[in-house]
Amino acid sequence: MTTWFADHALVLGSWGVLAMVLLLPALEAAIPLIGMLMPGQTAVVAGGMLAYHQQVPLSATMVAALVGAVLGNTAGYLAGRRWEHRLLDRMPRRLLKPRHTAKALALVERHGGRAILIGRFTAGLRTLVPTLCGISGIPLRRYLLWSVLSCALWAPTFVLIGFAIGGGGPL
Repeated sequence: MTTWFADHALVLGSWGVLAMVLLLPALEAAIPLIGMLMPGQTAVVAGGMLAYHQQVPLSATMVAALVGAVLGNTAGYLAGRRWEHRLLDRMPRRLLKPRHTAKALALVERHGGRAILIGRFTAGLRTLVPTLCGISGIPLRRYLLWSVLSCALWAPTFVLIGFAIGGGGPL
C-alpha cells in the first residue's frame, strides 16, 4: 500500500509533494471550510511516508509542514481580526454549529496560548482556533509566539508519524 502511494504521488514530483505539504496545512488553518473538508495533516503524514521512501527529503518535508502551518495560522488569525464574527456567520450551519463556535471561542478567551497549542493537535479546532484567536483579540505577538511553538511541535511529529507508517514500523 505505501509503495503504491509513493509511486503514484510522484506524479507531482518532489517539488509538487513539498508544495502540497506546505499548501494544505496553510489552507486548512487559513480558510476553516477547506480545513473541515480536506485536512492538511493528511498531506503532512503522506509527506513523511514519501520521505521514508526517499522520494522527498525528510528535513525539507518538516520545513514545508512547519512553514505551511505557521502561514495558515497567521492568515486565519488575520482574517479573524479583519472580519470578526462575519467570517464564521458565512459558514454552513451543518459544518459549524453556532453553539460549538461559542464554546470554542470561550475556550480561546479563557486559555489563550494553551488553546492555540491544544488546537494545533485537534482536528476540528486546528481549522478554527486561528480565526477565533483573531476574533477574540489576542495580541498578534502573543499569538505568533504560541502559534510558532505549536507548529514547531506539530510538524515534525506528524511528518515522523508518516515516516514510521512508510516503513511499516510501530508508532
